[in-house]
Amino acid sequence: MTKNKTAQPNRQLRMDLSVSLGLSLVAVFFIISGIVSYLNIQTLKRDSDQIGHTHEVLLGLNNVLSTMKDAETGQRGYIITGQESYLEPYSDALTGIEEQVLRIEQLTKDNPDQQRRIAPLKSHIAAKLQELGAGIEMRRSEGLSAAVARVATNRGKEDMDAIRAQVALMQDTEGDLRQQRIIEMKDAYDTAVVSVAVTALIGVLLSIAITTMISRASAARRREEWLQAGQVGVSAAMMGEQRLDQLGHSILAFLSEYTQASAGAFYALTDGAYRRTAMLGVPEQNTVPATFTPKDGLLGQAVSEGKPILLHDLSESHLSVGAALGQWRPRHLLISPARSERTVDAVIELGFLSPLSDLTRVLLERVSETISVAVQTANYRANLQNLLEETQRQSEELQSQGEELRVNNEELEEQGRALKESHARLEQQQAELEQTNSQLEEQA
Repeated sequence: MTKNKTAQPNRQLRMDLSVSLGLSLVAVFFIISGIVSYLNIQTLKRDSDQIGHTHEVLLGLNNVLSTMKDAETGQRGYIITGQESYLEPYSDALTGIEEQVLRIEQLTKDNPDQQRRIAPLKSHIAAKLQELGAGIEMRRSEGLSAAVARVATNRGKEDMDAIRAQVALMQDTEGDLRQQRIIEMKDAYDTAVVSVAVTALIGVLLSIAITTMISRASAARRREEWLQAGQVGVSAAMMGEQRLDQLGHSILAFLSEYTQASAGAFYALTDGAYRRTAMLGVPEQNTVPATFTPKDGLLGQAVSEGKPILLHDLSESHLSVGAALGQWRPRHLLISPARSERTVDAVIELGFLSPLSDLTRVLLERVSETISVAVQTANYRANLQNLLEETQRQSEELQSQGEELRVNNEELEEQGRALKESHARLEQQQAELEQTNSQLEEQA
């Protein structure tokens, strides 16, 4: 009996010890799981911040290249027209390019490879700006012909090509870093999922809370990644010196593929009116308006209000989707204006056969200013091209008139030589007559 009484406390003690040990192990497990989850979340947050950081670097590099292109375009415009207003992009480049490069230098201070590329980039930018300034001074001092002749020698092309190459190299490096960080985020996400799954075996409520938290973070990350990738894709589609119709088609092509739109139309503000410059997925025989004003229909409403219009479950629309087997009308429409400051420079209309998410509207709002600036640049470039063609036409006319004057001068010189020869022959005949007369007088 005493043995049993002694054994019972011993068993209780062992059970208590087992429970305590089990609780301790559970506590340790939860602490480890919490630490692992915390580290994974920090990794996700860090990689997300780094991806945003990389995006800032890419946008900064795009701004540097765009600023230099605008400076070069402004110089050409001033050389052609002689108007000081065309030098605004060049003046902005002089005052702002250093700050832009410094911003990139600060953003990449943790990357030695990128830091080594900053100095050559600054050198080429300085050389290019110096060459642009020399052309402007020549236009002011020696006139249009000398400045145009200097531009025709392609001075500064090597520096501009070097700037493009250096920017492209830095963009490739940032793209590789972003891909690595995305992979790290995926690995961290997988680890977090495994940790949550194991933790769920011990505490269902805790596992649900952690799963919800991670799911929300992942959804927000995927949403942001989708939006950022869409912004980068739109910027890439607009790169290069594209005409307005090419620009509209490039934007529609990317957006239709990225958002799974079935049809689309692009309107740009040119000469005070909104004109359709591109369509995608729409048959040739259609009812899409070629132009509109801010008072015309939903397109004009989007311009007046300056914000997107989203329509669902439409029975009829002026957009139609054409294919070999027939035509369909989109059931859902998104009309989005592209504006910078207070001006709406373009309107994009996308048609969808199936319902679209709100992300598409958010994406178009984010790229609104970028598209607006691109349309302004395309119009600016087109105006410069027209001025250049007009200058060339006038130059050709002057050359043609000069050639006609030269031909007339040659004809006059030929006639003068003929008159001199005729006069000489007359003098010779007169001398012969006088000699003949003398002989006749002697004979008489």
